[in-house]
Amino acid sequence: MKLWLICIALIAFSAFGQKYTVLVYHGANPPYSFRDNQQVVGIFADIFARLSQLTGHEFEFIATSVARGQRFFDSGQVDIEPGVNWQWRAEQKVPGVYTIDYATSVEILLANHSNTLEVINQAYGSVVGRVRGYRYGTFERHFGEDKLLVYDNVSEKELLGQLAYGRLDYILIGQDTAHYYIANNPAYGQFNDAYTIETTNVAMRLQPHLVDLKKQLDDALTIMIANQEIEAIYKKYTDLPH
Repeated sequence: MKLWLICIALIAFSAFGQKYTVLVYHGANPPYSFRDNQQVVGIFADIFARLSQLTGHEFEFIATSVARGQRFFDSGQVDIEPGVNWQWRAEQKVPGVYTIDYATSVEILLANHSNTLEVINQAYGSVVGRVRGYRYGTFERHFGEDKLLVYDNVSEKELLGQLAYGRLDYILIGQDTAHYYIANNPAYGQFNDAYTIETTNVAMRLQPHLVDLKKQLDDALTIMIANQEIEAIYKKYTDLPH
């Protein structure tokens, strides 16, 4: 569909704006969502501010833990979960319906040096930091004695500090998160993407009954992608200093 036809459809829908709840994870989850002066800010806040302009809907953020957030979605207490791939939620009680893909999630091994890895076996024998409870699918076959020695910690922020002090050789982290911290902390300027583990498309997960909202968000996201607005929002938080 041409963009002008999508715009006409959105204008028609915007006259009937409603309020929807959006799941974000409490505490610091930069660059996707974090608090500044008691306001939720970050990539998700910027995307939904623009979606509100395009659709006429109001979006309220519900901040909670990952585990509780999934219970909230299963029980219908939140309407939308942004930034997920359907495979990540396939085993949930309420898998939901999904918008079009609007971005990618890239998982990397981050190093405190400029070397990159051609194959992961080159890192065998290294100590690798991981956020406790995070899973890495088939990549976990590289974990274990005589392979990657995994050290768990409670957050990416803690792992980044340990990497800076040389207590870890690498950390497992999302590229957007890594680049946000590098861009905002001069002490991390020497950090380098050593190896790409996986690149996955992400979309927005909606309650199954919100089929009309899904269509509206699909149309609005199509406009944002075509105008490179999504890309600009991500770059705002993750562009590295040159």
